[in-house]
Amino acid sequence: MATTIAVLRDRIASVCARSPFTLTQAATPFDFDLQPTGQIDGVFRLTSEAGDVIGGFNYSEERTDRVEIWIARKQAASPGGAYRLLLADATSIRAAVIRDGVTGGGDYHVPPDGAGMSINHDPGREYAVLRLTLPINYEATV
Repeated sequence: MATTIAVLRDRIASVCARSPFTLTQAATPFDFDLQPTGQIDGVFRLTSEAGDVIGGFNYSEERTDRVEIWIARKQAASPGGAYRLLLADATSIRAAVIRDGVTGGGDYHVPPDGAGMSINHDPGREYAVLRLTLPINYEATV
């Protein structure tokens, strides 16, 4: 069944927002700057980038786009604890997105190649940020 990247982004956002993660979507998809610092812990945002088009017929195409899931965790007095929590977020959310693609309707899948993860902390910020990159393969509506 053909779909769009917007629909898949909504599905991935739903995975992040529901239990057991219960993350909150950021005020803007571009950064965490508009998020109140008292509410930054457990906030996520999604970005996407067009990837490879493999081909298709009848106004559809098979594509593999990249979706980045950004998660902010407040460090407080425990930067090591925040780092470990972000590592757990990365593996758990990746598994949940893979499961959603398979059991949530089978509209997409996450290929093993092209995934990535980084955790950064900008000086002066009270939170660290996970960037989880997932390739999403799906049949898109043209």
